[in-house]
Amino acid sequence: MKKALFCLLALLVLAPSAWAQQKQPLEVTADGTLEWHRDAKLYIARKNAVAKQGTSEIHADTLTASYSEGAKNGAGGINISRIDAEGGVRVLSDGSTATGDKGYYDVKTGYSELTGGDLMLKTPTDTVTARDKLTYDAKKSEMNAYGQAKAVRGDDVITADRLIGRFEKDATGNSKMKELEAVGNVVITTPTEVLQGERGVYNAKTNIANITGNVRIDRGESFITGTRGEVDLNTNISKMYGGGTAPDGTSDGRVRGVFYPE
Repeated sequence: MKKALFCLLALLVLAPSAWAQQKQPLEVTADGTLEWHRDAKLYIARKNAVAKQGTSEIHADTLTASYSEGAKNGAGGINISRIDAEGGVRVLSDGSTATGDKGYYDVKTGYSELTGGDLMLKTPTDTVTARDKLTYDAKKSEMNAYGQAKAVRGDDVITADRLIGRFEKDATGNSKMKELEAVGNVVITTPTEVLQGERGVYNAKTNIANITGNVRIDRGESFITGTRGEVDLNTNISKMYGGGTAPDGTSDGRVRGVFYPE
């Protein structure tokens, strides 16, 4: 396993998560119409609609912005509380692109979500896809990819039922990855190895990854099995721990390795 494999979500944060912190104006354009529903407090942009704020953009067939009015009977400005996007959704920010059929961003809670077909987050180096949804929770500083989640960087691939990226602020106030967790049917594939387990956690501070639950590492025809695997990316040393189940159903507490000569 390579260090890069466990850093796949470090930059993959849905662009709207930064909008709540921006004081720049929000610009909305469309090829069709821009509707103002005063009673419902909605703006609706139709046909190739685009919402821009700073370096972030949302593109969709239809964009709906819910708002509240500022002080002094609306003279204080418009406060956007939520943006819904539907049809061919693309979210762009700082060279990263997220796509889906439908999505929304709740400004108050800092929660954003993409659903539908063609779910994907792409940066110049990484690609993450999922079947069910992609989410980012700004309050938790947590990103999730649900359902047949897959992250790819070069020749390294990790798949799982769910991928979770957790972030924290550094001394300069920038977000950095704290932990990456893969849950359910975890498979990590590199050009030389295939590692399988039920749960994997990479700790960015220690630079150590732990894999648990019926762990197996395949290298060609040779393989090692156990209940927990540890990969120290500082030393490039891997360890497999026992406590497995014997054929009679009891725990034999042993690891197992089968090696085939070339």
